[in-house]
Amino acid sequence: MAFIDDLKQGLSDVTKTVYEKSEQFVGIQKLRMKKNSLNSELKATYIEIGKMVYEEKKAGAEFSGPVVQLCQKVDLGLEAIQEVEAQIEEVKTKNEVVDDDFDVDDIFEEDVEEVAAEEAISEAEEAAAEVEEAVAEAEEAAAEVEEAVAEAEEAVTEAEETAKEAEKEEV
Repeated sequence: MAFIDDLKQGLSDVTKTVYEKSEQFVGIQKLRMKKNSLNSELKATYIEIGKMVYEEKKAGAEFSGPVVQLCQKVDLGLEAIQEVEAQIEEVKTKNEVVDDDFDVDDIFEEDVEEVAAEEAISEAEEAAAEVEEAVAEAEEAAAEVEEAVAEAEEAVTEAEETAKEAEKEEV
């Protein structure tokens, strides 16, 4: 009984340790999630401050040093975005197809017919190979049948001879 009591105590200790470690782990994870949430709020606040400073600079407020440089960087970024949007619109208008005679189906029709013909040839070749294989199997089967017939005829001949010998011995 002492062994079972020791075993129960050992399992109880292990369970208690696992439970404590699990609580500790969960606690740490909750604190990490809270920290990440606070960091996200802080980043959003920085962004808000940056937007406010930029708007004030645009409105004419005087700043110096890094703030001016960062505002200029924002201006350049906005200009670059506008240029890319203009290029997108230009490409869209350039690539509009005006030719009414242009038909996508005509381009691919010949290719489709060629592919279909190649597939038909390939299928015919496969069918021919299957037929050749079937013929070879049929020839093998015919040879086996002929061999079986020959063996049967031989067995009949032997049986007839045995029957004749048996008749002679009876007489």
